Amino acid sequence: MQETMKAARWLGPETLVVEEVAVPEVLPGTALLRVEACAVCGSDLRIVREGNARIQPPRIIGHEVAGEVVAVGAGAVEVKVGDRVAVGADVPCGECVHCRAGRGNCCDTNLAIGYQFDGGYAQFLRLEPVVLRHGPVSRIQSQIAYELAALAEPLACCLNGYERALAQPGCRVAVFGAGPIGLMLALLGRSRFAAETVVVIEPSPVRRAQAESLGFQVIDPTATDPVAAIMAATGGDGADVLFTACPAVNTHEQAIAAVAKRGVVNLFGGLAKSAPAIGLLSNHLHYREAYVTGSHGSTPIHHREALALIEDGRIDVAPLVTHTFALGGILQALDVARGGAGIKVVVRPNG
Repeated sequence: MQETMKAARWLGPETLVVEEVAVPEVLPGTALLRVEACAVCGSDLRIVREGNARIQPPRIIGHEVAGEVVAVGAGAVEVKVGDRVAVGADVPCGECVHCRAGRGNCCDTNLAIGYQFDGGYAQFLRLEPVVLRHGPVSRIQSQIAYELAALAEPLACCLNGYERALAQPGCRVAVFGAGPIGLMLALLGRSRFAAETVVVIEPSPVRRAQAESLGFQVIDPTATDPVAAIMAATGGDGADVLFTACPAVNTHEQAIAAVAKRGVVNLFGGLAKSAPAIGLLSNHLHYREAYVTGSHGSTPIHHREALALIEDGRIDVAPLVTHTFALGGILQALDVARGGAGIKVVVRPNG
């Protein structure tokens, strides 16, 4: 086993540096993962730009991970050398009331890969005992590419969104935002929930074209009132399930205005701390008996289901991977993701 590795370490706001560091020591109860793919998440961009209260620098970030187990410490029985695994973000502590109830994404400790634990923008990643015991570490059962397996993490978050949105087969879906998450939500609506209608609302011409290439009905909110367009697409009823997969306050208000009777608005994308409070007509929810929910992260169960959906082809995420970079090109990878020129950008630390 080599003694040093390359890793992209976050040293503070706007400072991400590729350095030569020691390969993590394999301790009892841990396992060492050779990272083959780590996809870029929007939260990575925010961390690099301004940090996060849960992260103390220096930290290796990145939490959409897939790779091969190359060493296992004494007492670690959850994985074995040679296992191909996908690793998610949210790590339940296993002890609080939420974790014991199976909702580890609501864990009071709120542990996560790439936050309190080092992440996947490195050649090797040590999986800690709590990660192996309770976290989203899912064996890859097929020979799918690592960059596709890494997308089990964001797809798992989308599954949690649909769960919180009380989605039923044949529902009518509207998604605000055609970024990676918005497109995954649209794909799930069409394939996993056999949605009668899937409408995507997106102001960017590049991203509208990406959504159209996947066969979705797309609305340009700069040219058309999205609420009226959703109503027209649903015969005047409104959508049964609406997701806000973008950090724009007005989309939260528009989603509530376009919800159907007993429909659900899922506030999937968070807003900046400086964002103003949204305004809504409470009578709209009252008379339509509609719901507004939030969703955050996912559980290990969601992660396993997401990986299975990718592996058996029910959700084809291959078209979403538009760019791959070696670890040395991570700053360029982040720039591409930030600029929205592609859909999903993947870093290959050992590629």
